[in-house]
Amino acid sequence: MTHQAENPEFAIHNRKEIVFVLEDLAKHRTPVNLDTPEGVGLVTSVLGVNSEGNHVYMDISPDDRINERITHSKYVSFVTQTGVKVRWHATHLHLVELQDGNAFSMHVPAVIERIQRREYFRLSTPQGSKALICRIPNGDGAIEANIVDMSLGGIGISVRGGPYEVFAPDALLEGCSVELPVIGVVPMNLRVRGIWTSIKTKSGEQVHRLGLEFEGLSRAAANVIQRYLIQLEAEKINLT
Repeated sequence: MTHQAENPEFAIHNRKEIVFVLEDLAKHRTPVNLDTPEGVGLVTSVLGVNSEGNHVYMDISPDDRINERITHSKYVSFVTQTGVKVRWHATHLHLVELQDGNAFSMHVPAVIERIQRREYFRLSTPQGSKALICRIPNGDGAIEANIVDMSLGGIGISVRGGPYEVFAPDALLEGCSVELPVIGVVPMNLRVRGIWTSIKTKSGEQVHRLGLEFEGLSRAAANVIQRYLIQLEAEKINLT
């Protein structure tokens, strides 16, 4: 049985990305609420992921009666308690014996939802030769701004020179684009939400930091940006 995502714009279908998210939950022992339609609830956590065997292992209750009721349920939902909300469903859980004790076992879900509120988890983006560039139309030309951070809600940019009239407070910047590594060019509209800082370099050049919000972002573009942020998180984790 395939479950439809409650928030399709946050749905992840790529299996490698799903495994990465679940492994990250296991690494941080993130508390997860388990619920069934029969009213059984449990705070659990992801113990591990066997990607080759296509299994996810979850912590069980110390009460055998609760564990039995959960394994008899034909629909079990999971949602994390803290940070970015991760949600998924399973049709059957089984009790299995692992090296450290018993656990619930379920198949790696075909889809999960990773729901970020805009103010959460703004990630710093690569700088230098790997910096992301946002192209912003300006008259007959375009301003090329370095992206300094990104979230599902928008981007922070660094702009040299100016001031540019196009960056008036609350201005709508239409026809912008960002080129993401491997993925390609993502078209978007942006709205100016504020100038954070404005400094002058030793050479006397002005550098402005601005916050831009995604405006009417398409579902396809939102999914692409989410995939990039997951990839960026994975790279940062591998470097630590």
